[in-house]
Amino acid sequence: MNRMSPDEVKEWFDLYYARLCTFAFRLVNCRETARDLAQDAFVVLMENGLRIAGGNDVIKSYLYSTVKHAALNRVRHQQIVTRVHEQYPLDEMEEAKVLQAMVRAEVVGELLAALNTLPEGCATICKMGYLEGMKNFEIAEALNISINTVKTQKQRALMLLRDKLSPQALSVILYLFLNN
Repeated sequence: MNRMSPDEVKEWFDLYYARLCTFAFRLVNCRETARDLAQDAFVVLMENGLRIAGGNDVIKSYLYSTVKHAALNRVRHQQIVTRVHEQYPLDEMEEAKVLQAMVRAEVVGELLAALNTLPEGCATICKMGYLEGMKNFEIAEALNISINTVKTQKQRALMLLRDKLSPQALSVILYLFLNN
């Protein structure tokens, strides 16, 4: 079978996009989602791209069917999300904890990426101090080095990290290091 050309898909888009948006809106009751679903139908058509035997009516039916199934899946998904939120509502305190956890995860991710670029000794001491929460004397004992070496390596790491981390992440890390 021959593949449908981009020009042919564009012709179908010009002819049916507005109709599919209207159809999808009736199913999902959201204009933006309806536009997304209609566009996605043409992406599916282009990806599958094979000429569909049976002519124009079959392609039209294919587009409507694609939008219908995607819309119903979206509605089902939204119903599940709503049900979960009703069963397990987050109060403001829990939402704040979720936000804090996301910020912490981002900072830790940025820190890990930056630590991987540091010399091995600096990286090891920083990981033990920040990520594992060890005190300077504990790090010194674990690595069999002096506490002054731990402090010097932390200072060196901070100097190197200044160039590699965003100011926000560096501020959080400095706060944690200085309170360690």
